[in-house]
Amino acid sequence: MRKIITIIIMFALLSSCNKKKFFDGPNYYSDDFEVYSTTSDMLLPDDVLWSFTQITRSGNSISIDTVSPKSGKKCLKFVAVKSTSDALSKCSIAKHNMAFWEGETMRASAWYFMKGAQSAHWLFLMDFEEQTSIGAGPGMRIALVDNKLRIEHKFNERDLLQTLGHEVDFPRDQWVHLEWEVKLSQKHKGTVKLWQDGQLIINSTGNRTLPKDILYSLQGTKGMYSSIEIGITANSRDNDMTLLVDDIKFEKVN
Repeated sequence: MRKIITIIIMFALLSSCNKKKFFDGPNYYSDDFEVYSTTSDMLLPDDVLWSFTQITRSGNSISIDTVSPKSGKKCLKFVAVKSTSDALSKCSIAKHNMAFWEGETMRASAWYFMKGAQSAHWLFLMDFEEQTSIGAGPGMRIALVDNKLRIEHKFNERDLLQTLGHEVDFPRDQWVHLEWEVKLSQKHKGTVKLWQDGQLIINSTGNRTLPKDILYSLQGTKGMYSSIEIGITANSRDNDMTLLVDDIKFEKVN
């Protein structure tokens, strides 16, 4: 019996090593958008820079903005019409084939400038996802609900909200710094932290922060996140939206 257990452990370790080698990728990427003239400059072959854009409605656009950058001379400008009950409005850009593994802590940070004070109930600003060979790889995303940020899981876990009575509104018509840190776990051993302008507004422990295989529903998960999407990853049904983003950074911190 002991021999069988030893063989199983060795097989699991070897499988893990081979998996990480096969799905290897960078765990750091930053961009201040200063070197681009158009968004096509950002989309080079083999995921050298960004991987792809998602523009789902004809009225949506992504452009290089030189009028209101946070720093330097340029930033990204996302314009999206509102979503409808039968048509989701997305206007975003994604970095694929990265590698953040279970047990590691990943961090994403960026500056956001949301124009106008109009309602934007269930606007999504950043997504972590896994690329899987079978089915989808649902992850986590930052949502704006009642003008307050929360973390929503795309898999079956509860949303992570700010502490009741101590919620902080999301400022409009000014630059806001977001920093999102997640310790990755397919069990309830992960942590999630979200800072807004340096203030820790969500600090949650004991979370499942990675999707896991579910028979007939979700299969092929690898215990990692490999894709980060920023911009208007899904617009609210309330209003059209213009969003600026600058000085992004994705990294492994431990």
